[in-house]
Amino acid sequence: MDHRFRLLALVSAFVLAVASGSARAADARLPVHLVSADDAALATVLLAAGGTAHPVVLFDPRDKEMVTSFTRSWDGPIQCFVRRTTATGVAEMMRAIASGPCTVIDDLLGLARQLWPQAQAAVAVSTGDYRGLLHAAAFASATGSALLPVDEGSPVNLEPLRGWPLATLYLTPLLPGWKSAAAALVPRVVEAATPDVLSRTAIDQSTPAPPTAAVVANPNDRAGMFSPSALSLLAPLVAGAHHAPLLLTSAANPETVERETHAFIDTHQLHPTHIVLVGDELALRSHRVPDPVREAGGPEARGGGIEVRVELFSKIQAEEPQDFAVGRIVAESASQASVQLARQLHGRRGSGQKPVIFLSNADQVFALGETISRTTVNEVRNVGLPVQAYYRNEITPEVIQRALKQTDLLVWEGHPRDLTLEERGGVAAESTPALVVLQGCYTFDRSDPFILLEKGTQAIVATSAAIYSASGSAFARVLFDALLYDDADLGTAVRNARNVLLALAKLERARNHADWRKTYRAALAFALWGDPTSRAPIRPGRPVRSPAEWVLADRTLSLTVPGQTLKEVVVDGYRARPVPRSVLGGLLLRAGGTAERQVKELYFTARSTPPDRSTACKPADGWDVVSLYAPRTQTLTVLARPDWMVLQRPSQQGTFTFPLAADVSQCPPLVP
Repeated sequence: MDHRFRLLALVSAFVLAVASGSARAADARLPVHLVSADDAALATVLLAAGGTAHPVVLFDPRDKEMVTSFTRSWDGPIQCFVRRTTATGVAEMMRAIASGPCTVIDDLLGLARQLWPQAQAAVAVSTGDYRGLLHAAAFASATGSALLPVDEGSPVNLEPLRGWPLATLYLTPLLPGWKSAAAALVPRVVEAATPDVLSRTAIDQSTPAPPTAAVVANPNDRAGMFSPSALSLLAPLVAGAHHAPLLLTSAANPETVERETHAFIDTHQLHPTHIVLVGDELALRSHRVPDPVREAGGPEARGGGIEVRVELFSKIQAEEPQDFAVGRIVAESASQASVQLARQLHGRRGSGQKPVIFLSNADQVFALGETISRTTVNEVRNVGLPVQAYYRNEITPEVIQRALKQTDLLVWEGHPRDLTLEERGGVAAESTPALVVLQGCYTFDRSDPFILLEKGTQAIVATSAAIYSASGSAFARVLFDALLYDDADLGTAVRNARNVLLALAKLERARNHADWRKTYRAALAFALWGDPTSRAPIRPGRPVRSPAEWVLADRTLSLTVPGQTLKEVVVDGYRARPVPRSVLGGLLLRAGGTAERQVKELYFTARSTPPDRSTACKPADGWDVVSLYAPRTQTLTVLARPDWMVLQRPSQQGTFTFPLAADVSQCPPLVP
């Protein structure tokens, strides 16, 4: 039986779906389009034409189960597209998933004509030029231009262009003979000899404002003998979804990736705040730095690790603040990544009414971390969000499995040993939260993150090193304060939390705390897998108790410390009763002559300021202040520690003004 339809019939339905645009992006009646992950040319055409309007899933036989699960959950038609070169077995599996025949594409230019019938511009590229294909697809997605992949070695045939209302045709290299032939059919032919020509044109046409994100991928990720992930195939879709330029690196090492990205940003005079990495560690390699605790003669990390992986575009390893908000799209294959992106771009949004769930299994030996964790739970309650929290022996496999189903935001703090997820046996993960925070040792080095992503999780915050409980819980607390009170996106919240840990490590070192390197290692180790521009699945309400508040004026920052505090937490001799939106780390005070220790608050903010206001000065004696300035995004991070004994304010509240200056030498003298 011949299961192939004529091109025009089914592509017409495709065109109608694309024409419905992003306004119907979450409408489940839109079709899912299946295409082989091995067919880069056909895949990029379908992704560029409709990937932001409805799901386009790349099929790989190894990921059949995941693709099938997604399509079964989709309340709409499934259509598959193949070419005559598609392997018979692959085509049959796609047909079975679609429950019907696949459309056979014999002519890519004819397909483009159907998909972009009213396009004013088109970009032609050789299918043998993979790097050029990605650049052209990103350009098409950003500008609404038609993408014209030309099979390498085929004769020049411009008949599909005849009668098409194209005003401009961009020609990438490796298309000899096209310019003179196209000139007779298209009024304007532009030779795009370098990717910068397409990038510059797309940036100039961006509306309504210049791009605030940049997408980075490595086209060499399709090469290799051990099942390379080939995630770069999805990079044009990610760029299109963000209205962002695409930068393709020439190598995987972090120095080259960062140097080429910064050069691209400077060349095009861009001012992005977010960097979206599309690629795994083989394609876009993180920095590797020696474990600072071990290097200083401290104890060897649990698990024997001697290095920390530090995410790209972080200068924390140089003791400088992270500038951009960074997130990484990660999957084991392009097929899996396409499903993840389909869920993210086209899935239904959560109600925001599910409880936030904390699972903190820090044991008795990590009581300080548990103390901080419990205050974070109280912080979530303070803004009216439902929350459930389980500690120590309360956490069982049954509780974990139930939590995975009942929340959109799960926070795991402590030992990762009990969290281990398995698809069969152990803790089964049938469905998973949209956002998971894995605050424990080496949580990126386990199978759990990949299982979570496969089952539906869209973003994961985790670690690449051993983490001490106080430092890790301090990170989670700052992360939540940014989400709850600043309405920060995930990338910004992770960046701010890492920078606060760096500032805390600097403060601890200045105060001769022996364990400052433990805090520093935590600042190095945390990172985000997921879209850095995405939002946490929560809807905070008005705070019951007023949080600490920073106000930026022309040349001052004012901090108001309120009189009300959160409910007191007591865990094994540690006490904490913090003001809402404060930092708790490893700074302690002994309570009189007792063994009890009070966990003391610090206060932080991250604000945009010009370079001549890149330092916050002390408002008075009794304050320790650490300022970190990130020049590209002009972000000033301030961490302030009050000594209430010196300040002589028994109520431990009030408003304090921090003058801003270009550097410490320009700070005004303190007034007694």
